Amino acid sequence: TDKSKAVPFGVLATPATRKLARDLDVDLGAVKGTGLHGRVTKEDVQMAAAGHEAAVPRPSHTAVSSTSMVPHTVQTTPAPQRGALQTIPLRGVRKKIAEAMQHSKRTAAHFTYVEEVDMSAVVALRASVLEEAKRRNVKLSYLPFIIKALIPCLQEFPYLNSSLDDEKEQIVLKGDYNIGIATDTPNGLIVPVIKNADQKNIWQLATEISVLAEKARTGKVGLEDLKGGTFTITNAGSIGGVFATPVINHPEVAILGVNAIRKRPVVKGDQIGIADMMFLSLSVDHRVVDGADAARFMNRMVFFLSEPTRLVFA
Repeated sequence: TDKSKAVPFGVLATPATRKLARDLDVDLGAVKGTGLHGRVTKEDVQMAAAGHEAAVPRPSHTAVSSTSMVPHTVQTTPAPQRGALQTIPLRGVRKKIAEAMQHSKRTAAHFTYVEEVDMSAVVALRASVLEEAKRRNVKLSYLPFIIKALIPCLQEFPYLNSSLDDEKEQIVLKGDYNIGIATDTPNGLIVPVIKNADQKNIWQLATEISVLAEKARTGKVGLEDLKGGTFTITNAGSIGGVFATPVINHPEVAILGVNAIRKRPVVKGDQIGIADMMFLSLSVDHRVVDGADAARFMNRMVFFLSEPTRLVFA
């Protein structure tokens, strides 16, 4: 932190907000406060941090353990020669990722609950509409189906669609369902947000996922695309992970890790068959969400994904 950056006299902000600004290297004097009487809030600081790097969006608080919805070509750094040491400055997006990760882990009481689900019905449903997706020129992944299953679960368990205001010591339940999609880009990991996901059908979700991912990869994502998230999904399975323990996208209180779908032998009744199985990893802030509620939430996710026709009646 550059301690030479003094906060201008007259800036309204709590000590916690000032500390967050120092942690994220944000100049409070340049932040427009949206709180009462122009007070600068933590969210104002986080939004300022999102635009802190010119033309480079702020990375998500989820990194390392979570990967993209749409993989990109990785630019690798050559390994040092034998006996040599190479130093790389921690700056730019990587620095922001480090700061965001540290802030989330230091603030939220993380725990991860893992469940598995038989995705055979979703796999078959997606396969049955691929021709229609081609006709509509829509890239249809499994993610829209997962979002459709997620919404009724969040409605049933509203504490997972909330945030914790540390300053006011309040849990803020959200009436909107704005789903962040962790996206791997050449500039680092960021989280564009699908606004009002509960009001969109499969085709609209699929289209918006593709548009946001392309904007993120090409550096054209704007601040409006990054703000307002209430819950985040990250897809470790797009590269091949079995399951992950994702880091919460603070100040949200939960993040869902979507993992690889793999054919495995399973017992159904008294018979052994082959099914398309997938692990789901739910990381939550234990300060807000109890373990039993996390388990019940995941049971409902399994309920809908194992028989997606149930979503018609959700």
